[in-house]
Amino acid sequence: MRRLWFQAERSFGWLERRCPLQTWDQIQVPDDYAARWRRSAPCLPIAKIDRAFLAPHVEAWAVENGHSPVADADLLALGRFRIFNHDLFDAGLQPCWQTSVLNGASVDASGHWTKLSDASTTDIKGVWELSRFAWVYPLVRAWVLDGETRHVERFWALLEDWMQANPPNRGPQWMCGQEASFRLIAVGYALQAFRSHPATTDTRVLLTARLATATVERIQAHLSYALSQQNNHGISESLGLFTAGALWPQLEGSAGWRDQGLETLFPQVDALVDADGGFSQHSSNYHRLFLQLMTWAEVVLIAEGERLPPHTRDQVSQATEFLLNLMEADGTVPRYGADDSADLFPLSGVPAHDFRPAVGAAQALFLGTRPVAGPWDEASLLLVGPMPITTRSEAGGGQVDCLAAGVGVLRNYRGAAFMRMPSAWRNRPSQADQLHVSLYWDGAWLTEDVGTFSYRGGSAEDFGSAVHHNVVTQAGRGPMRKAGRFLWLPWVPCIRQSEPLGFCASLRDLAGATWTRRLLRLPQGFVIVDQVHASAAADGCELRWHGRTRAGLERLSVVCSEPSAETWISADTQTGEGFFAPRYGRREPSWTRRLTAAGRTVTFVTALGCTIDLRPDAVLVDGLPYPL
Repeated sequence: MRRLWFQAERSFGWLERRCPLQTWDQIQVPDDYAARWRRSAPCLPIAKIDRAFLAPHVEAWAVENGHSPVADADLLALGRFRIFNHDLFDAGLQPCWQTSVLNGASVDASGHWTKLSDASTTDIKGVWELSRFAWVYPLVRAWVLDGETRHVERFWALLEDWMQANPPNRGPQWMCGQEASFRLIAVGYALQAFRSHPATTDTRVLLTARLATATVERIQAHLSYALSQQNNHGISESLGLFTAGALWPQLEGSAGWRDQGLETLFPQVDALVDADGGFSQHSSNYHRLFLQLMTWAEVVLIAEGERLPPHTRDQVSQATEFLLNLMEADGTVPRYGADDSADLFPLSGVPAHDFRPAVGAAQALFLGTRPVAGPWDEASLLLVGPMPITTRSEAGGGQVDCLAAGVGVLRNYRGAAFMRMPSAWRNRPSQADQLHVSLYWDGAWLTEDVGTFSYRGGSAEDFGSAVHHNVVTQAGRGPMRKAGRFLWLPWVPCIRQSEPLGFCASLRDLAGATWTRRLLRLPQGFVIVDQVHASAAADGCELRWHGRTRAGLERLSVVCSEPSAETWISADTQTGEGFFAPRYGRREPSWTRRLTAAGRTVTFVTALGCTIDLRPDAVLVDGLPYPL
């Protein structure tokens, strides 16, 4: 219903009247505002800590990583940007901000943003990527390390160029309030970092004040729609309002922006965080984004002399514990759900798939602990500041069973097994991933969720359907069908059952077939037992295991109760099987191991770290019987 109302507001021009086209000069800011800002704006840790204290730490971590932030800053000076927190893209010294970094397609930037659609043939995320301003953070890190003015000037030159190319409400960069909020947070952070630098002139401070004002007007134009999405959009846009009001005080309306942001933020957190700390979007990467947003909220509040309310802090603490419990010692987590490679604060030299920078900063603020020491600590230092915490917590310990979030992890001395088993849906599913299992063994993910290549493509590109997960299907059917870009129907739950050795859950698919999966943890490894009662004997039952390497999948032992055929698939562009998306917009050939069998009742057994032999009523694991 909200979507229909949104379309009506666009069609009838109501949104355009609420946030009309403007020039930057039309946004009125007092001439003396820069001086008032310098006196009254709160100081974040990055503005208060002496660079001479920070630089040796950043340098030591750069040596440990083997990569200096100055190298990334030098690339930016040549017009080369990192996109989706990894790949380099040559955008030039004056980027064409309306060109997609994915395919080079350009979007018309001459008219009001309501005249454009994110459902066009161009993946709009490619057009938005450079305007998320992730490039801000390596410039700050480089300046912290060597103190060179060129990094500060590069930030201001890029910001000035962006503002000249993107007047308020004109073109694709104003289509999304969440994207505008990410951009404002980045500018706010850089302004704090370079607050006392001579390059941060009064004229440039006024530019940022105009950007903050325009961003607020864009968010307020349709905040109700963002809140109705029940996901990070509402959180982000609430924080966009709060950021503008808190970091640009004494603008007309800034106190109201700040209060409105917090008044909408707290109910969102209350509604979207489960009792066990899970987040509404059913996605490990969007869970990280949520933690980063709430870390930012707390950092800014502390700078004002305040804190999040106790109940909200408790919820964010639970959300931090949730992701910490999923995380392995190397900082990786089991990928599940949609993943657009969002990493709001790339403030360390570790790769984006390492969650320790984000989780570590949240730990410091909300749990009073830190991960084991390493270069990932840079993010916490530059965002949260030094904190007198000596307690170090190990990631990846023991069994995790989060009933409300629908995830569980079993661990032994060699690895971990992750399982998706949502028994109820409070919020819309992210993907058709019920009963998916990922296996981590000897420091590597042998089988896993294959990620997200594109939200714009069909099922062979978004990788969200059942055939792109480590599950059993019948005749290619999963438990749900895709009813829209971000909608799966019906919301089929899993039925949890008791299993002393691990987890057990079942579901019914669209044609009435039932499937029960048991995930067993044994001292020497893991065993997965799949039992399918087919709706028709002619329907083929298909078990799929997806992995980055064939060698990894070959470490699995798989047996079946019925005659079966095994197929190895790599880079099938028709179905999307045999691909892996290491980050959004990029897919690489990988492997799918598929076993197919027919019959009214079919049992598959998969083992890792042990031998198996399937009997009519039991499976022998290293010679010991386990009843089916």
